[in-house]
Amino acid sequence: MNKCFSVFIVVVVSLLSGCGVLPQYHAAPGASTAKLNLKSAGSKWICVSGERHRLVGDSTGYADIPAGARLTIGSNYYYNDGYVSTSCNPRTSLVPEPSQRYYIDFEIESDRCFALIFKEDATTRTGLALEPTLSRSSECATK
Repeated sequence: MNKCFSVFIVVVVSLLSGCGVLPQYHAAPGASTAKLNLKSAGSKWICVSGERHRLVGDSTGYADIPAGARLTIGSNYYYNDGYVSTSCNPRTSLVPEPSQRYYIDFEIESDRCFALIFKEDATTRTGLALEPTLSRSSECATK
């Protein structure tokens, strides 16, 4: 498969999944926020007031997310190496702590995709710690 066709497929999948038309999320001025590290694969989104918004990182790769209440965060992922195509849209929920930094990643196992969010913690060997509020997420409307 040629490179142009692969790029075309990625664009079509993005548009069909809604990530190409999502408004960008901006935290309200003065709102309590946490940071989400967006450096993992896929485009990230957040559910706010029942609507999906895309997350865009700053110059360091982090996006502000609301803190103090349960929210849903997800990722749209597509990969094609010329032989195998993989796509998934995992999501999860958590209650972010104000000023805490988080990392989103996902696992693909047995054709199922799972979103994982960890606290960034420099005191651990891996730099990540389990997020105790991680839970199943609810659907989020797409407009």
